[in-house]
Amino acid sequence: MIVAYILIVLGVVVWAALLPTGKRLPEGVMRGITVFGGAFLLGVCCLDMLPEIAEHYCSYTADGSRGIAIMPFFAILVGFLIQQMLDGISAHAEHGHTEGNFTLGGLMLGLSLHAFLEGMPLVSQSFAVDRGLLWGIVIHNIPVALILVALMSDRGYTVGKMLLMLVIFGLMSPLGSLLKVFVLQPNYVWQHCIVGMVVGVLLHVSSSILFDHKRNHFSWLNIGLMAVAFIAVGIITH
Repeated sequence: MIVAYILIVLGVVVWAALLPTGKRLPEGVMRGITVFGGAFLLGVCCLDMLPEIAEHYCSYTADGSRGIAIMPFFAILVGFLIQQMLDGISAHAEHGHTEGNFTLGGLMLGLSLHAFLEGMPLVSQSFAVDRGLLWGIVIHNIPVALILVALMSDRGYTVGKMLLMLVIFGLMSPLGSLLKVFVLQPNYVWQHCIVGMVVGVLLHVSSSILFDHKRNHFSWLNIGLMAVAFIAVGIITH
């Protein structure tokens, strides 16, 4: 569990190495990473998290408790709406770019809340780490961290302040995970509702990335990146 948390934080902070050089990744590379990350998150939802919710549904409907069984699926819709609201705060930075007028403080708030929610199902009550979600978070954080680095650099932030902001963002997913494991009630239905909510968040983000026709036009390269991401998720989660 600790190793997973360290990996997430390092996956964000490592991009601080670009700060002294002033370098930025080419737009095409950024777009490729973003598409791969979006497809990876979609794969995690379909091959890992949704089957977990479906198993929960089958176990409860077998006992005639369909009303309880449907709650995690309703939570998916709630998560979708939550991410729609977060987009208004974070200027769509979760999608690998920014849009409209925004403040860096608002962007950090939106991204931090997104990362906090995203990390909640990362560790189970038995302290087992969801490897698919772990790597999904790490990969998805790459373009987000690069956007933060570029924006903070443009605004003349000191290296120390930029590093602090990256560490804070990197810690959000581990903090969400710790809250779920040690603070929230270890109720079976409640835990699956959390999974459902995060599925909704990830479905919103991944679909927004993959179907953003303004930036991600059809190309065989994108199709290839998506296919590789889906295969990678299948290997990691099964």
